[in-house]
Amino acid sequence: MPMTSRARLFLHLLVAAACLLLPAFGAGAAQTVEEPWRIRFLEAAIVIGPVVRLGEVAVPVGDMPPAKWRELAVRELWPSPPENGRAVNMTRPRLQEAVVRTMNDLAPYCLFPGSLALQRGGALIGREAVQETVVKALTPLAGGLDGESSFSDFRLPQYIFLEHAGQRLEVEPPKRLAPGRVTLRLLVRELDGGVAQKLSGSLFLDCLREVPCAAAPLNRDDVLEPGHVTFVRMNMARLRGEPWDGRGGPWRLQRPIGINQVIYQADLGHIPAIKKGNIVTVLYEGKSLRLSVQGEAMTDGVPGQSIPVRNVQSRKQIFGIVRDTSTVVVNTAQ
Repeated sequence: MPMTSRARLFLHLLVAAACLLLPAFGAGAAQTVEEPWRIRFLEAAIVIGPVVRLGEVAVPVGDMPPAKWRELAVRELWPSPPENGRAVNMTRPRLQEAVVRTMNDLAPYCLFPGSLALQRGGALIGREAVQETVVKALTPLAGGLDGESSFSDFRLPQYIFLEHAGQRLEVEPPKRLAPGRVTLRLLVRELDGGVAQKLSGSLFLDCLREVPCAAAPLNRDDVLEPGHVTFVRMNMARLRGEPWDGRGGPWRLQRPIGINQVIYQADLGHIPAIKKGNIVTVLYEGKSLRLSVQGEAMTDGVPGQSIPVRNVQSRKQIFGIVRDTSTVVVNTAQ
């Protein structure tokens, strides 16, 4: 969101004051006594009073005595952001400069993030809480999928500021939840249901399930038999299509399939009743006509399918409907 003039003035004052004291940082660092602890600044924090205290924006790391941290945590650093419920972002250089100005003796022991976002008042939802909210919202939907579902590779906001504690975070349910990368929209709602913020994110939905695979290498045009099929546990998110559901048939293969490779629905075709090159009976049927001649099938065909047939005597090509393994019907009543 746009930074107000008061917030910009707040940051400029911090920088100006720090620049006067930068030489002291180097001098202090040269005289540092090694300690078994560090002070790590957070990426985002809520401050309460008019002055930021160290314990609000940082945590101890390593072997720091609790009493030592209680003493340091109350140290005042710099003025809090001027407006309640409005976040101010401090870049890493600005944060380092502000630390030099306010606590030069501890600066060599500090670990800095890429930036520090501060808000006076309100509430902060951290990354773990954001992820927990998303998982809680999507788990019932994932339970409706066929297989064992789990979430991974979360790409969510690292933190979310709320202007006041009455706001709440919601996840807008996706229109269709399917294995793979899932795009999400996060909503911060007001007490009256209005939307105060819209944010985006995503995660990866894995879904493990047993799918039919080739028990042995299969060739194109092979007839699929029960002994050719085995079931292997696969991640549905990594498949390139819809696997065969085990129904229908008889089937023949449209492509070669290696051992333990998935048998997709698109890999299967019906076994033709008539094959290309077969000599068939071409039956002409009409209101007052019934005539049969011999013809040569120009393509494979299954019952009910229209295929081209060439008259053996006249060599003329016509189209007819496959009735059975030896008959193609031409309707002359149309």
